[in-house]
Amino acid sequence: MDFLDLVKARKSIRKFKVSSISDDILKYILECGINSPSACNIQPYRFIVIRGRFKDKFCKEVFSGIYHFCSFVKDAFVIIAIIRNKKSFKMKIGELVTDCDFSLIDIGICGQQIVLAATEKGLGSLWIGWFDREKAKKMLKVSTDERVEILIAIGEKGEEPSERKKKTFDEVVSFIE
Repeated sequence: MDFLDLVKARKSIRKFKVSSISDDILKYILECGINSPSACNIQPYRFIVIRGRFKDKFCKEVFSGIYHFCSFVKDAFVIIAIIRNKKSFKMKIGELVTDCDFSLIDIGICGQQIVLAATEKGLGSLWIGWFDREKAKKMLKVSTDERVEILIAIGEKGEEPSERKKKTFDEVVSFIE
């Protein structure tokens, strides 16, 4: 499969089969995230892998109330929390000069490599931004100067979503010479 086929094969999975993933595959997926590029190679993130009984308790808490719409991810084998580290001096200067928080871009690149690696291994994944961040921070014992930015659920697919219509090349791309 070439890279474009891999990208097209990756879909947001909202229904997972209750099953397991080997530690070797999980480590491979995490290594793909670890090896993603970042501005000045700062790597402004760390991962917390949530699974087992703790995952069940975690899901019950962070997907309650107005966040209950995402409670279906409890069936995924694992949830990876991407934690944004405390901003370093270099990060703060870069943000001040450019008016751009590169750490969020870096987390996006890292997360994309994680979900593509899961797809390569035949697994489903879902980016989750709709969760109670305060409860997640408390349960994961994240320090006050860090932030739980995103959760990524990974597991065996319980559905095969149809292909979603994307904008055409000409709608998105323009050339200037």
